[in-house]
Amino acid sequence: MRRFLPVAVLLAFAFASSVARADFLSKRFEFKAGVVLEIGVATAEGVRLDTVRFQVPTPVQGRHERSGGLVKAEVTISNTASVPFRVGIAMALFDGEQRLLGVASGGTALIPIKPGRQKTFDLVFDDVNDRVHGATSFQISLEPK
Repeated sequence: MRRFLPVAVLLAFAFASSVARADFLSKRFEFKAGVVLEIGVATAEGVRLDTVRFQVPTPVQGRHERSGGLVKAEVTISNTASVPFRVGIAMALFDGEQRLLGVASGGTALIPIKPGRQKTFDLVFDDVNDRVHGATSFQISLEPK
């Protein structure tokens, strides 16, 4: 009995780790402001990142200030699975030298995305206004819950 317990614990941990890795999606893409970026990548479990669109405010007197609006990303996700799910989203913006310009996160709060449905999330980059025009890429991660 004592030999069985450690083996069972190790197998359970290995299974849980493989499931957690399979659900997580993290990829880097080219940054383009003002256009709908058709992404179309999905996890094996049915979380599909459909589109991303960045809204970048127009500079006010040459500076990107809050009065000109906030930098936002509209992220559209579909549930192609047969069960409802919630999702967490994290996004980071990088410039050509791979310097981090800003981050945003969001996701489903209470109501999961139903099977066969699509939902759009607004992610706000609160304090990233001055350097966002230098963004060349973004990294996005989806974590189904």
